[in-house]
Amino acid sequence: MEGMIKKIHILGIILASVLLVSCIEERLSADDTENASAYLQVRGNSLLSSTDPLDNEIKSLRILAFKKSTGQCVSNKLYSAELNDVINHPIDEGVYDFVFLANEPNLVSVLDGLNGINDYADLGNITYPEQAFRSDVSIPMFQELKNVEVLPNRGGARVDGGEIQSLVELQLERLGTRVDIVLEGEEDLTNYFKGITFYNLPEGITLMSASNASLGRSKNRKFTLTDDASYFTSVSPSLEQQSRGIVWVKKITRFILPFSNFSPEDDDSKAITLKVDMENRHSPSCHLKIQAKGVAGASKDNYTLPYNSALLLTGTIKSPLNLNIQVTPWGEENHNWQVGNFYLNVSDINVSITDFNGARITFSSNMPKVHVLPDLYVGEEQVVSMSTGKVFNDLVFTPVVNSPWFAQYGNPVHDGKFVKYETSRFSYIYDTESKTGSGYMDILLDEYNEIHNKTFRLVLSGEVDGEKKLQREIKVHTRQEGYRFDGIYWDGPYVGAFFRDDEKGERIITGQQPRLENTTDLSEWQVWIEKGDGDIVLSTTPSFDPFVGTATPGDAEDYPVRPNEFKQHESGSYVTGRGRVYFRVAWKRGNPNPVIDNGLKQPRYAVVCLSYRRSTGWSPLSRIYIRQGEAADYLMTNGDNIQLGPLANKTRTEARKIAVFNLTTTKYKNGGENNYEDLSQIKSGVFVKYPSQAGVFFQWTSNAHPRRAYHPTKPVNGYSSTDDWGDIFVGARPMWDNGTGTDYAWNHKDISEVCPPGYHRPNDGYTNQIAYNGPYPNFERTLPLPVERSTHDGDPASNSNDQMYSEQIEKSEWRQSLALNPVAGELVLGNEAILDEQYPAERVGWKIYRYPTSPNFREDGEDENIKAVDGFYADGYFDRRPIQKQQIANGTNRYGVSVNTSQVAYRGCVFYNSATGASVFFPAGGRKELKGRLMYAGETGYYWSSSVSPIFPNSMYNAWAQENRRDLVGNVSTSISAGHLIRCFRDN
Repeated sequence: MEGMIKKIHILGIILASVLLVSCIEERLSADDTENASAYLQVRGNSLLSSTDPLDNEIKSLRILAFKKSTGQCVSNKLYSAELNDVINHPIDEGVYDFVFLANEPNLVSVLDGLNGINDYADLGNITYPEQAFRSDVSIPMFQELKNVEVLPNRGGARVDGGEIQSLVELQLERLGTRVDIVLEGEEDLTNYFKGITFYNLPEGITLMSASNASLGRSKNRKFTLTDDASYFTSVSPSLEQQSRGIVWVKKITRFILPFSNFSPEDDDSKAITLKVDMENRHSPSCHLKIQAKGVAGASKDNYTLPYNSALLLTGTIKSPLNLNIQVTPWGEENHNWQVGNFYLNVSDINVSITDFNGARITFSSNMPKVHVLPDLYVGEEQVVSMSTGKVFNDLVFTPVVNSPWFAQYGNPVHDGKFVKYETSRFSYIYDTESKTGSGYMDILLDEYNEIHNKTFRLVLSGEVDGEKKLQREIKVHTRQEGYRFDGIYWDGPYVGAFFRDDEKGERIITGQQPRLENTTDLSEWQVWIEKGDGDIVLSTTPSFDPFVGTATPGDAEDYPVRPNEFKQHESGSYVTGRGRVYFRVAWKRGNPNPVIDNGLKQPRYAVVCLSYRRSTGWSPLSRIYIRQGEAADYLMTNGDNIQLGPLANKTRTEARKIAVFNLTTTKYKNGGENNYEDLSQIKSGVFVKYPSQAGVFFQWTSNAHPRRAYHPTKPVNGYSSTDDWGDIFVGARPMWDNGTGTDYAWNHKDISEVCPPGYHRPNDGYTNQIAYNGPYPNFERTLPLPVERSTHDGDPASNSNDQMYSEQIEKSEWRQSLALNPVAGELVLGNEAILDEQYPAERVGWKIYRYPTSPNFREDGEDENIKAVDGFYADGYFDRRPIQKQQIANGTNRYGVSVNTSQVAYRGCVFYNSATGASVFFPAGGRKELKGRLMYAGETGYYWSSSVSPIFPNSMYNAWAQENRRDLVGNVSTSISAGHLIRCFRDN
């Protein structure tokens, strides 16, 4: 933008008419003009160009002259004027102070005040109100010339003792501030953006004062696309913007505001606030700040908006809104940021992050090398230092020494005229021809992994030949409210991500990585799309949600995922890093599949691979299973031919569509925290909001409380509400479906079915007779020796019925729906239930012998009959909240999010179909045991079936359940009085 300073020429010689006079001492009337001893001629001359004619417009000019010796007003004339008009102002010879006011507000209060000026001091009582500064009126302007000697006999004038001039050039200054805005979006925001609002505007300006601190700041201005369309223009992103991932640009032009000046200038209570108004989205806002402490040498923040200046605000719509503001005296750029011959400009030096998000800082310099120093400072002012790499992720320019995957990280790269200094979170590219460079850093927490609220101070250093250093200190306020885990597959990996049909916001995948074994090298990692390339986008750009990682994060849909524009090799389908694994994943668009179920679409699936180095010779690979769509869906499909196991060479006939959510009640779903709730009727349960949420516990059935839902986390110990937690179920043995005879209490589904209409509690085989589902009896009597397989009464058992019982799984919805090759029996060999612990006097030496349901766990899962991986699930809930400790009944700690509430969510198992990519997640919500004790939460998930199992030594009545724990997944027989979770299957 070119300069826009107004120039008025004052010439003393030509006679003119007088339009208005209101001074009291030596007033000149129209009749006196011919007798004036001197004249000043005022003429609007060529003005500096502007982008808008209104910026240059002059419609009126008031000239006030005050006797130098007394300050009394001797001339006060208001002229109608336009650019290049000639105005002749008569005045007697003498020494004066002149005040020139252009475009004064046409308001009675202002006109009365100006017309009543008696002496110079009266000017200080004149206030121009806020409404005088608008885009649709001429901008009020001002100039003062002191000690002007008007010579007799039309001899010209001498300004402040200078040379005699026939032409005195006046430069009028605007009393307002012009604001132009360029808003950018990393997604198309056309349907969301509605306008902008300025808050906390000053109520006006005081004439003759550079400060308006004494005036209130209660004014707001709102501009909408509907009512103020002329301000807004949509433009196509430039090539530079496109390179940064910008797809939407809105230019908003020429807001005229009263200047805002006060002291101290860092008083943010007087700052003007700009809010970007979004519909159905978070509306980000920020204070307008022309300088930030520590940036460009500033000693403190500056929230003033100077008069006679134009502000160009450029920012990307996100939270927090961060606007780069270029301040010019209406067009003349003046950084004043250089130190000597070198400069280092930084976008921000005071940022705040949690351990779930990051802060992006950009910078520019004319120094050949810019890098982050290897040591930082702890605290606001302290000088205690720490290694930067022990706190933040990969900012220090250090190479991996031992067979690096990415040699460009930590080593200078010479690419033609450019020299690049890069890590996975930092880049500075220097042009050796233009002698300029630019860069960025993404600040994320890494090895500093503890609950805290601290400040660290990074140092960004520009250097020439290792000397002539120019440094900027960057203050990083960090907060961690939970725990972060190692991303290795046996500890805390992310194994899946979930999106509803219309969701495409960020999902955050993260995991700690130790240094490369026996070295100080950072662990390297890479991620690529195995299934779904073109539909999925990956990015190492951190989340900019300021509240992610707290109990009240923002909506993931407000934070779309775009490739990191500063990493040229990242196109959205491949990302790399060092140290802590941190990337974001999202679908590029909503689910395009057809509607199949009550408005819900057929889900679609993708698979992302993560490979990382643990040592020079070991690089594990894990997969992350991604789903879009909340409709129930098949994991294993009916009609498939089963290859192995008891059902080998048979057709799968009992697979069902599996709901994606656990079951809860309406009150608990809405945040209720009572210990229990009784559902008034069958089939009245509802689904939780997110797949990772546990839901509530139900007993298999109960005569007294057949549909009682128990809080998922409390009480940890003691009775929840009832004595129904004993091992012995009083009465006839319950059976789910109907039948005949007196041995069973039939048709318990009519009192205990809580799945909603269209869904049912899935069976594990027969529901109108005992479902053995494998070799039986399966008890071992270990004492007295020798060990032998025994019946319930301790007699030797035959195996004559084993094969017939194993083939019963042909009726099992659970096994056929989850397992590639359904298996018989109970959970994995080596995890026998030792009964001695519960009944030392009655059952000495007894164990439940559990048959293997799967080969030993293998890292790649290729040989598993049941395809499942255990870990965290990024569903827009679990991945946005801190993971916290939760104590269970035996006094040990487990982990989850929103612990001790009805909204609790846990890690769990993703079951997947390696052929189709289909996946479904089951959280490890634990179970309620004897006396209602909470056990195994955050470790194991127990899910009821509708099938009863044979009598076991530890209970009269048991039922089958699905048990998921780390790599051990399968079916288990357990007491019907226990409290388990429920996952419903779709009816046929």
